[in-house]
Amino acid sequence: MILGYLTRKINILLLVFIITGCSTVNNNVSNIYDDIFVAKEVNCPQIHTPEGSEELIAISQTNYNPSYVGFKGIKKTCSLSDNKIKMKLAVNLRSIRKNFQNDDIIKLKISLVSTKINNEEFDRDDFDLNFFLKSGSEIVDRETNMSIIVPRYGKVYIGLLQK
Repeated sequence: MILGYLTRKINILLLVFIITGCSTVNNNVSNIYDDIFVAKEVNCPQIHTPEGSEELIAISQTNYNPSYVGFKGIKKTCSLSDNKIKMKLAVNLRSIRKNFQNDDIIKLKISLVSTKINNEEFDRDDFDLNFFLKSGSEIVDRETNMSIIVPRYGKVYIGLLQK
């Protein structure tokens, strides 16, 4: 009887040690997990647009109508990993045209480039776009997702050109 009582107390004591030990190991594991797998959000580098590539007058493929095309806005989020910044963008383009009675298509290319300190290209995301302009629409907006890796102290450029 006394032996059974002592065995129960020892088992309870061992159980308490095991639970206590597991909870500290668990906390350390979650911190290691966060350090490795959870990206740290950081301020994004400034985005530059080379002169002449921020907006253009594009000629449509079907009806040869001119349209103004330019950047309407860019939403960006950045996270840091291994001294490199992962930049994700939502790029909004806007087209405005005077003659909007017919459907039209404008072929464009958006280039997003990151460079090192010495202006050597580091990463690039090119997006070829067939910008569809529906008849009856004077203003057409189109949002596109893009992303690049930016080295520490690097620069970011975005530009628009007609194909």
